[in-house]
Amino acid sequence: MSSIEWSSFGPAFVLALIGTLKVFAMGFAGFLFLRRGWIGEEGLRTLGLMVALLTLPCQIFYRFATRFDPQELSDWWYYALIGGAITGFGMLLGKLISLRHHDNDEATMLVGFQNAGFFVLPMLQALLPSADYPRASLLLFVLIIPFNASLWLAGSFLLLRKSTFDPRTLLTPTFIATIGSVSLFGLFHDALHSWDQTMVWQVLIGDGKAGGSVGAIQLIGDLTVPLATITLGGSIAVNLRGPLHNLQFKRASLEVALVKMVLYPLLGFLLLRAWLVPVSRGGDLVVWVLLMLEFAAPPAVNTAVFAQQNGYVMRYIPTACLLCYIVGLATVPFWLALVMR
Repeated sequence: MSSIEWSSFGPAFVLALIGTLKVFAMGFAGFLFLRRGWIGEEGLRTLGLMVALLTLPCQIFYRFATRFDPQELSDWWYYALIGGAITGFGMLLGKLISLRHHDNDEATMLVGFQNAGFFVLPMLQALLPSADYPRASLLLFVLIIPFNASLWLAGSFLLLRKSTFDPRTLLTPTFIATIGSVSLFGLFHDALHSWDQTMVWQVLIGDGKAGGSVGAIQLIGDLTVPLATITLGGSIAVNLRGPLHNLQFKRASLEVALVKMVLYPLLGFLLLRAWLVPVSRGGDLVVWVLLMLEFAAPPAVNTAVFAQQNGYVMRYIPTACLLCYIVGLATVPFWLALVMR
């Protein structure tokens, strides 16, 4: 590992570890509340619905309303293609594990679908300078368009083994909010911003400047990171019933964790090194951190949510998720330190 400059890697690792622990601390609050019975599954479901149907769509709309200019970000569609490629390659790696375990496509879903939003978004906020976070979150929402459009669709085909296509599987709130915002502020950017000084715009959006007036949509959207992270921790607790030492399918779960948290981000890091200018040489820190997080993030808990909603009996999704999040305490800071140094 001679390519790593340990004198700069150490501080970068500590910085990334602190950011990771901030996210895990918020998630642990949700985990603890569920494990102790201080909040029930119905309450957790309400929090999840609030994030999915209200706060996250508001944050998406606000970011596009204040930051998206199709002339300045003309290559936005490029990031959507990258997001699709990340998901597709992960599913191929997961399929290799599933074939070793009676073609159980839980592994395909676990490796293919990372926690692309609820984990990455607070990590971006914890790691990046405040001036860079708005741009990073905007790129994130574009990057995960294919993710939001395909998770429920892939679950229907891979877990439920359905052979028919239901268009409603594409119409998730985050997907609609993203596509709607891109269309509105891409096609009618100047016309919509002619309303910037009106009372309606000021009440709903504000002026979009640091230290300026804050609109209602931004206030609601700013709740996304803490609520989503707490809900994430609670979701893990819900899917891990009984004592932790009774976890099943440990071998398959370990394979998922090794591929998802070690092999996949390693391949992603090598790809980024061959493609992007390193941060130490003036490369774009926002793009490096965003893409590395997408490669290094643990599995999407929404996979378990999909299984529960559709009556699918999970074998190792809960165990693999828990193991990946535990391993991620070390691996996520490691991969981030490599790109941030």
